[in-house]
Amino acid sequence: MSADSVNDNKETSPNIKWWGEYLFELDQSRTWKFGSLILQITRHAQEWRVEFHRPLVQHDYEQSWREILDPDYVLPEPKHVERYMFRKTQNQFQLMPRLADHSVVIHPIEPIYIPAGQKGLLYISTPLWVVGFAEGHEDPLFDIPVIQPKETWFGPDTKKGELCYSTKVNGRTELEKLEPKAFRAVTPIVFHNTSHEQLRFDRMNVPIVALPLFFSEETNRLWTSHIKVIHDSSDRPSRVKIENRTPPRAGEVVYVHAPRSPGGVLFNMFDSFF
Repeated sequence: MSADSVNDNKETSPNIKWWGEYLFELDQSRTWKFGSLILQITRHAQEWRVEFHRPLVQHDYEQSWREILDPDYVLPEPKHVERYMFRKTQNQFQLMPRLADHSVVIHPIEPIYIPAGQKGLLYISTPLWVVGFAEGHEDPLFDIPVIQPKETWFGPDTKKGELCYSTKVNGRTELEKLEPKAFRAVTPIVFHNTSHEQLRFDRMNVPIVALPLFFSEETNRLWTSHIKVIHDSSDRPSRVKIENRTPPRAGEVVYVHAPRSPGGVLFNMFDSFF
C-alpha cells in the first residue's frame, strides 16, 4: 500500500507501513500524525521546513497513524521548528523508520528465569525513530523518536557503563501474543543456559545500534536480526552473538536500514544475572 493512500477519515490503519516516498509541490505542506507525534514538512524553492509537536506525556499504546490532509493545518504549541537550506529543492521527500540511537534497556514486567541447561526464545520489541531524507541526499535531515523514551544508565557504577534508553516490555515466548506495532521493532533473543545454576534477570541491555532493520509484509512487522545469548558460568560474562541471518519467523523481508554502529561494538547485555 502506498503511503499516499492513507485516508484522513481513518484514525488507524491495519497496515503498519507508514513510511515511503512523498511528492511535494512548491510551498506545499504535508502533515502526519504518528501516535501522538505530529510532524509537518513544507517545501519551498530553496528550503525544507520541518516542524513537529510532541506532547509532554506520550504512551506506548499510541500506535495509530494517518496523514492529516488539511493543507492549512497549524501545529499545536509547543512546536519544534528546523529549517534546511538548499540551492534548489526537489519534489520528493522520503520518510523512513530507524532503530534507536542508543542501546535499549528492557525491563520485563515479570522477572524471567532460565533453569540450568535450558534453552529458550523470547520476542521483545523496542521503540522506533522517524528519519527524513531529501531527494539526492544520503544523510537524513532529521532523526527523531516517534515516542520519546526515558534515559537510563547501564553499568556497574557511574564511571563504567553507557547512557541508554529504558522501556518496559511484555517479552513473549510466542510471536502470536506480541501485537504488531507501527512504532516498535521485534527482536528475537535466543537464551542458552549451559551453566549448572538457574539464572534470573530483571533487566537486559539490548544492543539496538548494532542491529539492522527489516520489514516483513507477510507478518506485518518490523524486525531486527536475532541475538543469541550463551551463559556458561557466573564467573564470566555471557557470550552474545548477533546473527547475520534474518529471523526464521519473519518470513520474506525487505531491508530497511543498516545498523547505526555496524562494527566494533562492545556491549554487556546483563548486569543483574544472579
